[in-house]
Amino acid sequence: MTSKIDHIIIGSPNLELGIEWVESRLGVAPVFGGVHAGFGTHNALLGLGDAYLEVLAPDPGQSGANSQLLELVRSLSEPALISVVIAKQNLNKPFSMSRVRADGVVLNWDLEFTSTPLFFIDWKNSPRPSGLPDGGVITSLRVTTPEPAHLDGIEIAEVLTGPIWSIEASIDGEPLK
Repeated sequence: MTSKIDHIIIGSPNLELGIEWVESRLGVAPVFGGVHAGFGTHNALLGLGDAYLEVLAPDPGQSGANSQLLELVRSLSEPALISVVIAKQNLNKPFSMSRVRADGVVLNWDLEFTSTPLFFIDWKNSPRPSGLPDGGVITSLRVTTPEPAHLDGIEIAEVLTGPIWSIEASIDGEPLK
């Protein structure tokens, strides 16, 4: 399997605000996805063709949790596009995660973090999120990163080398900002 865009992440100080932010831009509201138990976050999801959009926010029900992604979304004062997640098999340093869907299905996947907000995901034998409301398709992705090799061969991605991470995306030709 070649690497490809799995999903983009909108970080938000709270989930409701993030859902409203996405709906005001794309005309469709993401639906609640679930809780990342032990990591301090919960999410809402929206389909984007072969990819999807994840609104990621601190979960107020997990006050003692701590994670790299939780710290990133806690630092935000308003929703923003913060990352792209690349689907890849055979991760070098996998970190296992799971959550239970509303229908009781347990999802298990591995992540591999980088020194930037970009990370890799291997869904292993779990189904990827599907049956989500349709928010359009990613028509462009522009990433400035100090580690451009992480995005080698990713279709539709314009990759620039720079000292500071930044990401821009368009959905159906409209900038997501």
